[in-house]
Amino acid sequence: MKKAKKKNRKLKKYVVIIVTAVLCFLLFSGFLIFYLINENKYFEIESRAKDVSENTKKDKDNRETIGWIRIQGTDIDYPVLYVPDHNFTYEMGDFAWTEAKFDELNNITYIKGHNILNLSKNPLIGVKYHSRFEQLMSFTYFDFVKENKYIQYTINGEDYLFKIFAVSYPRASEIDDLNTDKYSKKEMQKYIDKAKEESIFDFDVNVNSNDKIISLITCTRMFDTAAYSFKVDARLVRKLELVKNYDVKKTKKYKEVEKQMKGGNSNEESNEEI
Repeated sequence: MKKAKKKNRKLKKYVVIIVTAVLCFLLFSGFLIFYLINENKYFEIESRAKDVSENTKKDKDNRETIGWIRIQGTDIDYPVLYVPDHNFTYEMGDFAWTEAKFDELNNITYIKGHNILNLSKNPLIGVKYHSRFEQLMSFTYFDFVKENKYIQYTINGEDYLFKIFAVSYPRASEIDDLNTDKYSKKEMQKYIDKAKEESIFDFDVNVNSNDKIISLITCTRMFDTAAYSFKVDARLVRKLELVKNYDVKKTKKYKEVEKQMKGGNSNEESNEEI
């Protein structure tokens, strides 16, 4: 009888352990699923494939719409036109452009947009009538960058997400000389290293020559001259990579920008263009 009772106690103990283990597993699994679902909602894809199709050759100069750009934290959500000769008027409205035509993602895709109304040393954020690339200048500010890090680009019926890894003020002459053809692995790595070296922020993002990169470019008068441009670089989100916020820090380059912003007299807008 004693042996039977002892055996029953052991059995109950094992049952309790097993039930507890199962409950812990289920709880952990639920938490993990909740975490994954919510982390990937940090910036969700909103398909623009239909918009690209519907906007093809609808601008007044009959330019071809080959893509669609959408940027977290901004109102930038409009067509990307193929404009190889940069021959158009800036009054055309909400659009960006590329000077190289590709039917799919290139190794590096350069997309340019006008900044006509936000050229001050203290760029404005979230102004509704800034309908071109003016709101790209929001990425000058550390507090903005901490909360906004993703870019969506739609091309050839596919919606892609990119995570920002560099924000810089390169010389305009360097932008003019950028290669629009496909890059070799060596050229890719050189571009990545230079972008990170010149960045005013240090993003916790691994980037290498196997990644696809998108570079958004506009003009600025941060340094009192048209000799500089403003550039935001991002790499394609990899397979199974979570879409979530990630760490960012200021670099020494940011001090140069802070100095310019502190010396800026006002937030007045300027009617100049890229």
